[in-house]
Amino acid sequence: MALKGEQLKEHVASKSLRKKKFFRFLKFYLIPGWRDPEFSAQEYQIEKIKSKRRLFRHLIKHLTLIGLIMILFIFALAVFAPWITPYPLQDLVIPHVPLNPDPYALPSPEHPLGTTYHGYDVLARIIWGARTTVFSSLIPVAISLGLGLAIGIFSAYIGGVIDYLIMRFVDLFYAFPTLILIIIITPMVGSDLFTTLIVYGLLFIPYNIRFMRSLVFQIKQLEYVQAAKVGGASRFIVMFKHILPNAVSPMLISFFGGAAVAIIGLAGLAFIGFSDNTVASWGIDILWARGKYSNLGAAVWPGLFIGIAAIGYILLGDGFRDALDPRLKL
Repeated sequence: MALKGEQLKEHVASKSLRKKKFFRFLKFYLIPGWRDPEFSAQEYQIEKIKSKRRLFRHLIKHLTLIGLIMILFIFALAVFAPWITPYPLQDLVIPHVPLNPDPYALPSPEHPLGTTYHGYDVLARIIWGARTTVFSSLIPVAISLGLGLAIGIFSAYIGGVIDYLIMRFVDLFYAFPTLILIIIITPMVGSDLFTTLIVYGLLFIPYNIRFMRSLVFQIKQLEYVQAAKVGGASRFIVMFKHILPNAVSPMLISFFGGAAVAIIGLAGLAFIGFSDNTVASWGIDILWARGKYSNLGAAVWPGLFIGIAAIGYILLGDGFRDALDPRLKL
């Protein structure tokens, strides 16, 4: 009897808790402004999962996937180049000259895409050139975006004389063509690949400073930033804890566009002769094959791979823009 009495009490207590929880649930959803810690936490977790699924759905689009496949293909060539081709890099660059060279020969079983300058294998140089392209798309963009992000946030948030001086420097820089500056500076500091990439990245910092500054001016007027200031947060905390995270999405989108521009720009520099001949470069391949009509593939294939890399980054950038830009979700 005592056991049945305890079970009855537990049943009544459980029924009472369910009833109270039901009324709390009704209050939470029917009374404006009424919050319940338990239901608020559940609602937050549900919205978080829905947000992740929404982002994933926006990314999984045909063009975005095509761009991802293109970039993964280029990266795979760059990473596995020593295992894909039997030719080592030093046998495909100046000053090496193969035995019995047959320059600009048509495709053959030994050279599937033919040969280029000095009889170098076109396919092997394309494979090794993927590594140069990967570096060209990552290093200068990381330098220009990283420093442009930091200086742009500092300039926009501090304001005053510092902002005025930084912007006047940026305006002065805009008066000089970037390509001409690269052509002038690169021979002075060295024409090796990494020096060229660093110079290219540094000269594009002002463009990202202006972009980042305009972005911060929009973000710093938002309510949560004003609340952080009123709450006594320091300038450093406001800049790098409240403003920077909300500027990452636009900069990520800008990264892919900048990578495509860097690939085309550095290939253009190689085409006019400003490149490191000790590495395989698709721009140099097009330069060597210019006017050599015995094997058109020596120029067509490198140009095609430049297009694949650039278009791949552009498609990825468009996909991330569609997924991260709230204005496109209305």
